[in-house]
Parts: sequence; structure tokens; C-alpha cells
Amino acid sequence: MLVVHACPAGPVSRCYGCDRPVSAVRRIVQAMLLAAVVLTAAAPCLAGPGVGAIRFWTAPDHTRIVVDLSDAAEYSTRVMTNPDRVVVHVADGVDAGVPKNTDIGDGLVDRVRANRLESGIQIVADLVAARGYNVFTLKPYSNKPHRIVIDVFREVAASAPTAPAETNMQTRMVVIDPGHGGEDPGTLGNGELREKDVVLDIARKLAAELEARAGYEVHLTRTGDYFVRLSKRRDIAREKNGDIFISIHGNSAPSKKASGTEIFFVSPRGATDQAARELADRENAADLVGGVSPDADNDVLSILVDLKMCDSVQKSNDLASLMARELTGAGVSECVVKQAGFLILKSLAMPSVLVEVGFLSNSKDVTKLKKGSYREEYAQCLADAVDAFFGRYTAPVVTGDGRHQVAAGETLWSIARRYELSVDELRELNGLEYNAKIQVGQSLNVKRS
Repeated sequence: MLVVHACPAGPVSRCYGCDRPVSAVRRIVQAMLLAAVVLTAAAPCLAGPGVGAIRFWTAPDHTRIVVDLSDAAEYSTRVMTNPDRVVVHVADGVDAGVPKNTDIGDGLVDRVRANRLESGIQIVADLVAARGYNVFTLKPYSNKPHRIVIDVFREVAASAPTAPAETNMQTRMVVIDPGHGGEDPGTLGNGELREKDVVLDIARKLAAELEARAGYEVHLTRTGDYFVRLSKRRDIAREKNGDIFISIHGNSAPSKKASGTEIFFVSPRGATDQAARELADRENAADLVGGVSPDADNDVLSILVDLKMCDSVQKSNDLASLMARELTGAGVSECVVKQAGFLILKSLAMPSVLVEVGFLSNSKDVTKLKKGSYREEYAQCLADAVDAFFGRYTAPVVTGDGRHQVAAGETLWSIARRYELSVDELRELNGLEYNAKIQVGQSLNVKRS
């Protein structure tokens, strides 16, 4: 640090404080002042959120584009044609190193462009053809900043409106089931970390994350440290008309080497392997630990999932796979997807999964699960998977006379599958040519005569 000394002798040739010639001291001070002026002029004044790096990943069924932001941002979305593109306008956004062009060229998205406007930054995803898409924001976690995510789906979708429009977003009911509770602590990790506490915290964080996003209503089967029998958890999910059901648990195994996440969806025919079968037996016995015999409710034991009911088994598989993809892709936890005969899943017709968040018999998993920051990251990944799931499956709009109103992102294939029709049958019912395109709001007959 340069210290400018006062020279008590008045105008002299050298400064006694630093023994430099006075002229040299003046030149140093002048240089510092000039540098300060230059640095001040060069420093940007960010009036709004900075738009920075753009990243992308190509998956078998979609392309994900992630835009980094310096802060939370207001944004609007629209689709345009000739050429087909998705446009996201970041209101008051400023350039914080956003690349002008990002080439993708994966057959789905050609490139991403950034346009610098007076009103903000415009992110444009140039599409190869019209596709279904989903745009949402993510909050910071770990070393990741605020982000805007653009998912473009590979399947040809119904055309979305070409101009911004106010729409009533459908509310999705997500029922989250923190396992165990009260007198049933579940598994103990290293003799100190109780499963019931870990899963309740992750469930609360997941609920908060979803509720912070538009279009979700969330209900927990338990909100504190108390026991809820399996049949009551099922009844809550049904009473709330849940669109999906997520049961959260902690795992254990005889081998302390077993680690990571296992995500289960229902198997009416039995478990994937012996370990899954033993795990299902332990979880199904939860009512015994809580002081209630499972035999007290024959309905729980006798109901098997009807594979024809809303194709919930396939959708449960998809939800489990999306969760595994998000957790593994973010480096949060290695995952496997399995099937087992969990009673809580067998008794529900809605898409349902059981997430074993880690092995409490593994010291590394226990160390991670002790950290609130890790549980926050875990919940964030589950919420991202839920977003992706509903982006893939838009709830049907059906009139009383058996007609379906097409929603954005739907295809003939997804609509036919929902109503147990073949695509050819759906075309025949509606007099559609082979290459016919469907439009948002179009009414389709989905009822066989």
C-alpha cells in the first residue's frame, strides 16, 4: 500500500517520509487516481439479473438447455414459427458473459442464441421442427446459481400458441409420504441418525421446493414425528386426489458396502431380486412396529394395481427413471430403479414411487445424509424430476361425451396410450390422415363406439 507522507519542511526536493523525490511521489499518486477512474468506469452496473453461461445435455427423449443467472429473474416464454423456435425473455437481464451463439445440432435443437435488447436478454432456442417444451426456473444450490431451464421434447407435439397468452395452469396434487414416524424410527444410521427424521426433512424440503414453483399443490401424509398406519397413508393419497405419490424412506443392508439410492415402483408379480423382496417385507411390516396388524385392513393386502387403470405402472416406471436420471446426472447419488411389492404402492392407482434415499448401514451415505445442504440438493433433484414428469404427461381434459381436449405437449401417441387406443384407432375415430397434425385445444373423440 502506498502511503503519501506530509512533508513538514514545505516544498523540498525529497520527501522525508519515504525518501523519494517529491516529483516521483506526485507521479505515483496521479497514476493511482487515474487507475481508479479507469476501473470505476470499466466496472459494469448490473441493473438486473446477469445472464451468463449456457449449457446443454442431449437425452434420448429430450434436450435440456440451462441458462445461468446472477439472481432470480422474471421471464416470459413464447413459441414462434417460420422458423420454429422457443423464445425466453429475461426481463431487465444484462449481459454477464452470455455467449451469442451456442451450437447444439442434435437433430432436435439447432442452436441457442442470445439477443441483447433494451428490455433485457432474449434466449432463443432454434428448433429443427415444432416440438413440445417446458420452461422453468431453478433456485441456487451447492455451487449452482439461479437458472432458467428449457426442456425440448423429442416427440412431435401439439402446436402451442404462437403468442403470449394468459392461461390457467392446471394445479398438480403431489402427495409426499415420509416413512415411519413416532414409535417407529425406521433404520438407525450408525446408531445415531434416525430414518424417520431424515425422510421427514427431505419430504419437507421437497414440498417447499415444489410449492415455490407454479402449478403445484403438495400434501404430506405426516408433518411431524408421529406414526401413520399404511392404510391411512393410502387413504390420504386417495382423498387428496393425488396426481402422483412419492414415499420417502432410508435403506439398510447386511453389507456395509451397499450405498446409493434405490427407487422402486410397484410389481404385482414380485420383487426384482431377493434384496428388494426382503426390503418390501420390512417396510410392509411397518404397521406391526406401530402397533397395528396389517390384517386389520384386508383392503391393503388384497388390492393389486389394475394395469389398465391410467397406465400407472408404466408412468410410475417413468417417474422413477426420471428421478434416477436427475440424481445421477447432478452427481448427488448413484441410483438404480427396481420393482417390489410394497403395499403402499400396490394399493394406489396413481403413479407412485418409493425412494430409498441412501443406506443408513453405510457410513459414507450417513455422513452425506447428516448434512442439511445435501438433503436440500436431494430434494431439488426430486423436484426437477417431478417437473420433467409432468412435462411429459399433461393431465387429460375430457368432456362428458368422451372427447379429449388436446393440451400443449401432447401427441397422438400419448393420447392414444392414455385411452388404451392404438394410434391408428385414434386416427380412424377422428378421420385424421397419417401425417395430420393436432393443435392445442382441438377436440378428439377418444371413445370407441
